This record gives sequence, structure tokens and C-alpha cells, in this order.
Amino acid sequence: PLPKYVSLILIFLVFYFRLFFNEVTVKRNLFKALLCALSLVLIAPEAQAISQKDMQILGRALGFIENGPIGDVKIGIVHDSENDISEGEAEEIISLIGNGFRSGKINLQAEKVPTAKASEVTYPVLFFTEGTESKHKSIFDSVNSKGTITVSTHDECLNTSNCVMVVSSAPKVDIKISTAAAGSSGVSFGSAFRMMITEH
Repeated sequence: PLPKYVSLILIFLVFYFRLFFNEVTVKRNLFKALLCALSLVLIAPEAQAISQKDMQILGRALGFIENGPIGDVKIGIVHDSENDISEGEAEEIISLIGNGFRSGKINLQAEKVPTAKASEVTYPVLFFTEGTESKHKSIFDSVNSKGTITVSTHDECLNTSNCVMVVSSAPKVDIKISTAAAGSSGVSFGSAFRMMITEH
């Protein structure tokens, strides 16, 4: 038989290693769970909310239009009151701009415009919110001859050449111009600015 002290040492070692490996297993499982959670956060699609940076980019881009608007510039926020996404985005933009939002040489001001009235208004700039896609063409066809600059933060109107410019600040600053829409609206940009945009 083993001496009593050896038996005690062996019992202690068995207990220690069982505890150690249980802790390692728990830590490994916890680490795997954290990795899975992180991958879901990175992969899962998430709607990009309108931000102040989007408005800053929009204001500066408008300032680069040759013979374009300067000073106080009213933007008509085209929205569909029956579409919760469109209505929510319009309210968000109004909240961001407030009584005025200065960006470069332009002070943005915003007012909501329902889709049914957008073809009749005379704002220098119209902003298409998400959820108004079915109305883009009819509105654009009505206002482009007035020199109205149609903009958005959503690519749909750009892909169909129904808006002049789309801006975004996430995941990176991006300014896209529809050459067809710009041409029919009489909008042109300086050569220096054209180096910073993507033309479609």
C-alpha cells in the first residue's frame, strides 16, 4: 500500500487536474461562444440610419455643383406617409437638420414633402427617402427640367437614373453620380470634385 502522504498527494493532483480541465473546457466554450456572437454581429445585415455625417457630405457635395445652390438651401424630403420606413427616415432627417445644418458654404434646411406633391414643388433639392421607389421616375421626370437636384442615401434611384447623386458615410465616404440624371437636370461638377466621386 502507498504511504498515506502519497495517497493524499495523488488525491490532490486528481482533484486539481479535474478542476483545471473543467475550467479550460468552460473557457474554451465561452471563447467559442464569443467568437460566434462576434461573427453574427459582423455578418448580420443592419440598416444604416441617416447620420449627421451623411448630411455633411451631402452639403459639401452640393457646394461643388457649378453654379449650384449656396447659402440657405431648402431640401424637400420626399416621403410616403403610409410607409413607416419612409416616414421614419423623413422625421430623422428633419431632426438632424433642425433649423439649419451648415456644411461648407451651404446651410441645409429641410421640409417634408409628400410624394403626391413632390412633382409640383420648386425646392432646389429633393431627397428621396427609402420606401418611395415606385414614385422616383414620375417625380424625377417632372422636376429635372426645372434644374432640381435629386439626391438620396439609397442606391435604387441611382441605379434607375432617377436621381443625380447618392451619398453615404458608412462604411466609408462615398459619393455616386448618375451622369444621365445629372445631364438631363443640367447639373455639372468641377473637375477637382469629379476626382472624388464615382460616376454611373
